[in-house]
Amino acid sequence: MKIELLQPVYVPEENAVRSLKAFADSEFNGLESNIEVSVKKNRFIVDLEGDDAEVCANLLYKEFGKPVLKSEIESDVEYKGFIQKIEPDQLTVNIGFEVIVVASSLEQLGAGSAGQIAARFGMIPYLPVTVSILPDGSAVFTKTQIDLWWTWKKTATDRIFVNGATRSQVKAALQKKGHGRDVYGVEKLGLTECVIVCKEKTDGPGIVSSVGRILPVQMGVLLGMKK
Repeated sequence: MKIELLQPVYVPEENAVRSLKAFADSEFNGLESNIEVSVKKNRFIVDLEGDDAEVCANLLYKEFGKPVLKSEIESDVEYKGFIQKIEPDQLTVNIGFEVIVVASSLEQLGAGSAGQIAARFGMIPYLPVTVSILPDGSAVFTKTQIDLWWTWKKTATDRIFVNGATRSQVKAALQKKGHGRDVYGVEKLGLTECVIVCKEKTDGPGIVSSVGRILPVQMGVLLGMKK
């Protein structure tokens, strides 16, 4: 069976394929399935064969999302997506096709333009999010997503979103620059998306400035409410 994943490919194709295969080798251990991975239009195309192919497909969909069509949209359904563009007056999220999150729907995240709110919460392109679709076709972030951002915001720690590198690459960069003791850890958000959880006295922007010199990828900082 052949499936397409929502996970965007925006790093060198060879690196992306290698990362997905490494994930599959780990997660499919003990399952009867052969996997072939290719990239088409910046998305993974996965060929699965074997008795457990369907099980493996569902595991991949759960982890990396399944693109949806406009004709498949249902109300009151949460859809996994990735932020595509951040503009002053709106955000664009890709759920299989592009949907617009307008500034007026971001009031739960505070005052300001869409761009200002995005910066305040560390949003950057390719950050994984969940949205629901309104009858007019526009999108809103789900309550689960809004609550998660506020949960992070209300802690005493900064969080640094890093898109374009694997968790192991980010951890290696932190160690190389001597920041191993400055963070609690690196949490995986997607295949090449993760978040650095800083310790209470660690300055997130300072980590970005330091690590960015050897890890030239997209980073966004969500400043915690320092005690």
